[in-house]
Amino acid sequence: MKSKPDIVGSLFWSFLERVGAQTVGLVVSTVLARFILPEDYGIIAAATIFTGLATTFVSGGFGNALIQKKDADDKDYSTMFIFNLVFSVSVYFIVFFTAPFLVKVFSSSFDQELLTTVVRILGIGIVFASFNSFYRAILTKKLLFRKLFKQTLVGTMFSGMIGIVLAYKGFGVWALVTQSLVSYFINSLIFVCSSKWRPKLYFSFERFKIMFSFGAKLLISGLMITAYTEMTGLVIGNRYSSGDLAYYKKGTNYPKLIVLNIVTAINTALFPILSSISDKSEQIRIVRKFNRISAFVITPMMFGFAAVAPAFVELLLTEKWLPCVPFLQLCCLSYAIQPLEMSSLQYLKAAGKATEYLVLDIVRKCIGIILIVFAVACNKGVLLVAFADVVSNFIAIFVNMYPGKKHIGYLIKHQIWDVLPKFVLSGVMFVAVYAINYISLPLTLKLVIQVIVGVVLYFGSARLLKLKELDELFLMGKSVLKK
Repeated sequence: MKSKPDIVGSLFWSFLERVGAQTVGLVVSTVLARFILPEDYGIIAAATIFTGLATTFVSGGFGNALIQKKDADDKDYSTMFIFNLVFSVSVYFIVFFTAPFLVKVFSSSFDQELLTTVVRILGIGIVFASFNSFYRAILTKKLLFRKLFKQTLVGTMFSGMIGIVLAYKGFGVWALVTQSLVSYFINSLIFVCSSKWRPKLYFSFERFKIMFSFGAKLLISGLMITAYTEMTGLVIGNRYSSGDLAYYKKGTNYPKLIVLNIVTAINTALFPILSSISDKSEQIRIVRKFNRISAFVITPMMFGFAAVAPAFVELLLTEKWLPCVPFLQLCCLSYAIQPLEMSSLQYLKAAGKATEYLVLDIVRKCIGIILIVFAVACNKGVLLVAFADVVSNFIAIFVNMYPGKKHIGYLIKHQIWDVLPKFVLSGVMFVAVYAINYISLPLTLKLVIQVIVGVVLYFGSARLLKLKELDELFLMGKSVLKK
């Protein structure tokens, strides 16, 4: 069983690795948006629907199979490395040759020839992504999150600088394409140079079958999540313009980057920890702690971001991006509830219950598809389609609570109570911060005041109500600093 310092350290460095790199990515994305037209951004958004799906296809489950296998050795690593390489190259060629047909699903407002070329070039990242996910799995299994943090940050910063220079020089779409590919390449180079492990010409069908039976189910689940996430963008691109798709993608991009990377950091640390623990009382203690702390961080962050969205977008992205504000706010509302669905699902993965994980995913996605189809049929505009996605996430929460109750006795009422106080405090904070939007002030001053009011009100209320998560965060910080 992992000691408490191991858990705290894993969570901290996993969080820092994801958030550090993505914070740099967020800054780069913001700077790029000032130089790039929404229509150009729409081309990239459309292309990444297909390349993102393919990337998940080649890297979505087999790394987890290595992490979950307790006695994995060098032969297991070589087997999965060879499979990943062959598989990713095959998927890339499929994307390359089918690109002209894939892009036809978008409306006539898109430049089909340009979009085809962008899909083909961005698709090169599919092979790099598979390669990187394999090395990431090795480091994750060993809980080497500090090393991951240093490596991914370098690649993100270097590729970001290149992207900004090209965007400033007027390269538009190609600035974004180059930034993406350079990021993949630099990370691959760093992984190879810093890792002691090297692949061998060894492949075992017996070992592969064992890991495939687990990894394939997670792969299908990950593929469904990505397909479902991108489905809204695909519908918007099919029914509306490239500008509409750009506003939707840009609006959802910020809260998605923030929350999903925090969630990924937590889950990345939680998965190997739960995989190594068999005592149910210890499992439920860890799961509840992760839930409470993640809700304490994520929920106010999303409520606060929704409140400052108008000033944030106009100040950092300029007026041309203001139509993305409603999408940003809806996405914040959707992601504010993420903590309720995380930990139970990680338990299923850690316990090897991949079939149940997949079934739950199918149920959740079917609910979402029905709601989005209904929104499209109503033909009331792109915002209704985005709102349907929010409603489906709320419904899915109750589906996701079931595994925790069934397997480790984490009752639904306890799951709700662990996050409810944070929702109440965040709601109060939202009202106070959003009201400042109606005060006539310079944008920079307004945004600064909103952030200060939100932070002081939330943390002050948490201290007043003696929420133990605040003390736990401070203790975690002190523990990591001592190390």
